[in-house]
Amino acid sequence: MSRRIGAVSRIFVAVLSYGLALVGVTVLGALATPAFAGDYALCFGDESGGQSSDQKEANVDQAAVDQRIAACTAIAEDVTQAQRQRIKAYFYRGSARDDREDWDGAIADYSQAIALDPKATSALFNRGTDWSNKGDYDRAIADFNIVISLEPSASDAYSGRGSAFLRKGKIDAAMLDFQQAIEADPQNGDAHTGLGTVWSKTGERDKAIAEYDKAIRIDPGDFIALVNRGLAYAAKDEFDRAIADYDAALAVDPGSADAYANRSAAWIGKNDWARAIADANKAIELDAGMVDGYYARAVAWASKDNDDRALADFDKVIALDATDARAWLGRSLMRSRKGDSAGAAADCRKAIALDPKKIGSCDAGPANAEMPAAETASKPDLSSLAKQLETTGRQVLSKEAAAQIREALKQQASGDVPGAIASFGYAISLDPDNAEAYYDRAVAAASQGDNALAASDCRRAVELDPQRAGACAALMAGGQTVPAAGTQDQAAQDQAAARILVERAGARLAKYGVDGALLDFDKAIGLDPKNADAYLGRSRARTLKGNQAGAAADCRRAVELDPARSGSCDQQTAGDEGKAEQAQDSGQSKPAAAAADAQTIHPNLAATDDTLAAKSLETKDQRALQAILGGDAWLDMGKYDKAIGAYDVVIALEPDNRFGYFGRGRARAATRDYGQAIADFDRVIQLAPNFAAAYFRRGLAKVTSGDVDGALADCDRAATLDPKARDAHYCKGMAWHAKGDAGRAVAAYTVAIGIDAKDDAIYYARGMARADSKDYAGAIADFDEALKLDPGNSDYAVARKAAGAAKGENQAAMAETAPDPVALAAALERGDASYRKRKYDRAATEYSRAVALAPNEPSTYSARARARLQKGDLDGALADVNRALEIDPSYITAYHTRALILIKKREPEKAIADYNRAIEMKPDNASLYFGRGSTWYSIGDFDRAAADLDRALRLDPKSEMARQGRKLATAAKKKALASKTSGKLASQAGQQAPAPQALTRAYINAEVQKQDSQILKAIAEEFPDDYNALLDNVMVVARLGGKQAVENASRVAVAKLRRRYAPLLPSTPDNEASQALSAQLAMINYLMARQTPATCDNYLRLGPDAVSASDNEFLVHLDRIGATLFRAFGAAKRSGLPAAEPEDQDWSLVAEAFTKSGGTPTEMEAIANANQASAGLCPATAKLFAAALSLQGEPGRHVKTALLYAIVKN
Repeated sequence: MSRRIGAVSRIFVAVLSYGLALVGVTVLGALATPAFAGDYALCFGDESGGQSSDQKEANVDQAAVDQRIAACTAIAEDVTQAQRQRIKAYFYRGSARDDREDWDGAIADYSQAIALDPKATSALFNRGTDWSNKGDYDRAIADFNIVISLEPSASDAYSGRGSAFLRKGKIDAAMLDFQQAIEADPQNGDAHTGLGTVWSKTGERDKAIAEYDKAIRIDPGDFIALVNRGLAYAAKDEFDRAIADYDAALAVDPGSADAYANRSAAWIGKNDWARAIADANKAIELDAGMVDGYYARAVAWASKDNDDRALADFDKVIALDATDARAWLGRSLMRSRKGDSAGAAADCRKAIALDPKKIGSCDAGPANAEMPAAETASKPDLSSLAKQLETTGRQVLSKEAAAQIREALKQQASGDVPGAIASFGYAISLDPDNAEAYYDRAVAAASQGDNALAASDCRRAVELDPQRAGACAALMAGGQTVPAAGTQDQAAQDQAAARILVERAGARLAKYGVDGALLDFDKAIGLDPKNADAYLGRSRARTLKGNQAGAAADCRRAVELDPARSGSCDQQTAGDEGKAEQAQDSGQSKPAAAAADAQTIHPNLAATDDTLAAKSLETKDQRALQAILGGDAWLDMGKYDKAIGAYDVVIALEPDNRFGYFGRGRARAATRDYGQAIADFDRVIQLAPNFAAAYFRRGLAKVTSGDVDGALADCDRAATLDPKARDAHYCKGMAWHAKGDAGRAVAAYTVAIGIDAKDDAIYYARGMARADSKDYAGAIADFDEALKLDPGNSDYAVARKAAGAAKGENQAAMAETAPDPVALAAALERGDASYRKRKYDRAATEYSRAVALAPNEPSTYSARARARLQKGDLDGALADVNRALEIDPSYITAYHTRALILIKKREPEKAIADYNRAIEMKPDNASLYFGRGSTWYSIGDFDRAAADLDRALRLDPKSEMARQGRKLATAAKKKALASKTSGKLASQAGQQAPAPQALTRAYINAEVQKQDSQILKAIAEEFPDDYNALLDNVMVVARLGGKQAVENASRVAVAKLRRRYAPLLPSTPDNEASQALSAQLAMINYLMARQTPATCDNYLRLGPDAVSASDNEFLVHLDRIGATLFRAFGAAKRSGLPAAEPEDQDWSLVAEAFTKSGGTPTEMEAIANANQASAGLCPATAKLFAAALSLQGEPGRHVKTALLYAIVKN
């Protein structure tokens, strides 16, 4: 999925920003183009016409591009402009330079945008793409890595990185990235095309075709997928299908010489020489240097017996590329036809020299041999030549590698042999299984006296192509004449080569290529017999192959070389020390052995890393490794339930695999299941006592769950194990802050910042700690730094503003109203002394003096309120706590005091509301639960009373009042239940029936529960106080009016609550936002299936009242919509997530998804004209919602919450 914003997506977003307000879906944050300057419109507008990158190459309006660059330059280089505008200007100037393929200029512009905003993922993505365009795949991968770290579900970044890996020849890594890209976004056509290319390279043509099919279904105009599928069909001799794909590709890009040359080869496969020649002519017309065009035409002319024209085309191929063995072979056969035996033999020898596989395809006899006259009239069979062409057309070769080989040969011919060796090496990195590259580098290395490299490359070339054995014999022999440890340079070279082989083998193991991994481990050990990693890796591979004895022997050798590896080998070597031949004891049953293993934990002191190599080496069962990688992918995408499921599989297969428990612990912590997360981290630490990451992860979980001392111990241990672990010090800061020691928290955060000065969250945390210690200047500096790193973070902005205000208020207070601290302390002390002596009048007087001395200090008002409460002055006490809460709305003591006052005033519901607010802020305060439990008891809600008093007792086991209160509540509950049962029995016995049920809250609640209303259940669970208030309202209405009045009151109350909590929606987690938006989409789909189009459209314009013929299913959908919204409100209130405000790029992703799902300009127009009688509003809105739901990660959350917020507001 490209992030270069096209005209279609821009129009889409602009339409949305105006069109959906009237249907209840105002899109927030749409791409707003400033209207105050023409230069802005020209720069931020899109001149590309929304075309694909393939189409752009043919028809970019250079004049328009130049104008756009000039407009963006004026904005980007004007330092007086707002930073956001400059970032956009650099981005769009880079995009314009991309249009004219000025990769260096585009990279420079994207780099400027990134310098201003290091988290500008669109700029990072585009820069990565341009590094790929330049062939600098390592830098491309680095940029894509950053995008993925910022957006773990960024499908396009995974596919971009996969393409870079593919071009580097890292097939396994590319495959994994393309699969993750598809998992994140099944509609990513580029990822399907890339995965198809990977399957083609591995020879899995049917799988390749299946992926190309998916890519083409997503985008029927995907040129690369069409061409590649054509090649795959041709490789299966399905030439008609191949030709159909080439036809479709040419419809997309009529100027593609490659497509014409490929179609020419397919016509040759069908023996249609005339069409083959016509397509080859067109390819050559489009690209005069098109080697494949000339070659295809040569074969077609030869097949038509036009030898002269065939010879001329073969001559042209050789002139363009003297390393093309096909052309030398073809010309040899043509010369043989014409009786030029000497020329034919010379060409044949040249073909074989370039490609030894050509041996037997032509006559390489003596150069001076002459063919008998009788034979010159005969025509050699060209079927082998045609077959070679077909084979060439079928194969998906690495064009980049071939180009590098040609360049290297030119360098070698010009005398630049070291440069040639480097170029051959680059070709090998692009295509690690290219025998030609290894053989050519071997020849070049031998010419420089590097016999070791020559022999090594030749051995690899012969493995890949055994027919090269003869040509390599001399070079291999030369390599053997050099002693294995003849020089320090060679020893170092062998060790380096061994390390590379071990790394590659580990990658193969990760994808279960056991045989290939074994080959690499064997070679690594041959090069460096003291490489412990090689022996350890081979032991794992042998385990996967079932060779337990060999695995144990390798593990013992690894331990001999490096004793620190002992923990990794315990299970292989247990019981086998010194007796390798008896490694497989047939007398011991497998279940018994497994049971023994399960009872013993073998701590691995060397297990300290969390890398792919560590996972590959430590995991024995390939299914477990697959589950680990799958769980990691789910975790990165925020799909925690699926991640937990994957890690459960790991643990079932390998109960002592630390990565299974570690991953599951992280996933459980992400779902706030801290108890289970801590249990998983406990197990990890048992298995790997020196694994620092497990300690700080457990520490963070303990901080959140209230075990501050335990957290401190874990964080300290993590920092000791790995002093450079940033998160270990961050963990210490969190723990000290939670413990109330802001000074130590600041110190720990400062260490973390010293390790990584680019983490905005740590600056924010340190700022909060500084603010708590009244260091507002330091806090402001930290919040400013956090905002530089993440300019759009609303939490940081709010904290910055609050710190600024606090700093100003403090300074003003100190300058204008600074109280005498001695006098204030004395007044409070006298008041407290009088209060303890129960002299409440005198206490109130002293507290009044304290209020006069410090009129902006909430504690003075709260203290006086307590004294007035004891005097019976309830109104005065209430006025004091209200004033305290005006000064500091987070002052918990005031809420507690006000609750006590409200109980005295016989307003228990309001008192409970105050207890609820206080408990939200301090959930571990036993006295608050005791107060709320006592209040529940006073109004007869014994279940809730017992629950709160039980909680109070757990928090403070020494509280005798809580214990007695719980006993009373439990007894009252039993008594009420017994009374209810006896009344029922009396009625059944025919005694006088009880009086009609009074309208109480309990009765109303029971009636509501009978209705099974999901929306009311959601309100009750998420906002119990509001639910009780709703019941009270309904109870009053029910006494005064009938059923309709109750229904109306309920609807009004729910609507008020919905509007009240609507502002919370931008902080809704993605899961709950998706559920709420899915409910909206389900309603639209239901209406489109059951109602007329006009009714459905009017529902969006006017609301539920537009559906007059509603059935029970319609009401169920409405109920689900309301319930999912209130669950979203509740999740938002608990989440602590920053408010999500969609960025430009978020809306562009929606636009692309909308278009890919079939959204049309007409449907955009329907949305835009929702206030008119335009048809098609429902299908268009359904596609919009589906497009939003397809987005993952933060971009998806931003868009979904914005849509929901707009719906609720309207």
